[in-house]
Amino acid sequence: MASPSVSGGGGSSGGDDDTSNLNAQVLQSLTRLADTLAKLDETSVHDADTANSEECIEEKVAALNISTSSSTLTKLPTIPISHWRTLPQNLQTAYQLLNDGATYIHATSTKYTLVGKVDTQEGSNLAVELRKGAELIGTGTLLLYSKQYGSSRSLKHYIKQYSRSIIASTISLIKSFEDGLSQGQANDGNNTGAQKCGAVWAACDKLTNTLPKGNRAAMRRELMVWIKDCNESIEEFEEVLELGPRDDNSNNEEEEEMMDEEQYTEKEMSVARSSVNLMKCSKNLLTLVLKTCECVGEHVDKIVTSDDTAVNEDDETKQQQQHINDKKRQEMLQWIGNLHEMARTVGEGVTNVGILLYPPLDKASASEEEIQQWLEKKSKAKSLDADEVSGTIPSLGKTTMGIQLEHQLYALEECILMVHDAQLPTSGQSIDGCISSDVRLGSERMRIALTKRCKEVEEAINSWQP
Repeated sequence: MASPSVSGGGGSSGGDDDTSNLNAQVLQSLTRLADTLAKLDETSVHDADTANSEECIEEKVAALNISTSSSTLTKLPTIPISHWRTLPQNLQTAYQLLNDGATYIHATSTKYTLVGKVDTQEGSNLAVELRKGAELIGTGTLLLYSKQYGSSRSLKHYIKQYSRSIIASTISLIKSFEDGLSQGQANDGNNTGAQKCGAVWAACDKLTNTLPKGNRAAMRRELMVWIKDCNESIEEFEEVLELGPRDDNSNNEEEEEMMDEEQYTEKEMSVARSSVNLMKCSKNLLTLVLKTCECVGEHVDKIVTSDDTAVNEDDETKQQQQHINDKKRQEMLQWIGNLHEMARTVGEGVTNVGILLYPPLDKASASEEEIQQWLEKKSKAKSLDADEVSGTIPSLGKTTMGIQLEHQLYALEECILMVHDAQLPTSGQSIDGCISSDVRLGSERMRIALTKRCKEVEEAINSWQP
């Protein structure tokens, strides 16, 4: 990535001004890079052809206008992922840029902090070296956001998070010297620079040691995060349920007020219990998705692609077969990406339910806009599979709680059917042969469990709503 020309500005006069100007120019450049990374959309792609121009990158990102419309309950990815476990060469190269940048910044930040405290001029020269490392980080990040690299939304999320952390900590370090907060004499007790440098080290070490390598690692990590969130929510609200219903006949006003904050009423208990069971169902489904992605991903990695083997141009039969293999592999990867996004809706839905589940439960109706948005989403979801489980999902009224629970039931249904049907998105070809017997049995059990959850939630909401 090209960066603005920076002059060291040596000379006998105006040395301090030159140094200040040098630090300011590096800060300005890094701030532009930080803004560019912040604007990257994890659901979209970046054009790598503009990766050598910061101005072009910023214009491209600013011009992005990603539509939020979707033909399904879940907004499915429009760009297929390029790999599962095995990293293509271009991805390995981009990762190397990230690692090289982090390593360079880690080493240079130490020198910058030690030298900059006692020699402002020499320290400012090292600021330029810090920018070189940041340019490597920025280039690697933008490459992994480009279409031809086939990064999943999960991978983009972690790359953006880790790279922004390094750039932000580096900016903070340089700014502390430009502002004079970290300057002084050796052993003067001012450890501001050391603290800022430590933050840079931590960000660099996190990227080099824990950044997920490839789509499989990133997508599995997100699934595990959602499962962990489910477990924490389940544990939290089961503790509240164990307190039992509050005693509305208590004569102790202070005790009653405390109970109001910590316990459910008798009618709220059934809503809370059915919601927790829905969370458990969601957690089990996320675990099933984890296994399903592994099953299909293993078969994807076994498919020989045109990049792996050279086919004689005169051998038309082999060329056709290779084309079929490439197309099937791409469709299977798209299927994994679609399933993962549906799992995202389920995982994030558990958090949304949890936010509404703290006692006392709110019976207020949702806004007209929220109700209309949900009705539009629901109509799309119903049109997907009118003969499937949709017929068993009840309408749960117009309260915010009822709408969120209904949304979660539809999200579960969509994801369960995706696993159960196991059909490629374009050709409709079955990939049931890729699915293990455990996963098939799990999908059948999830369908049965969803029907039970629907009835349980409906009864609880009907008894609670006025």
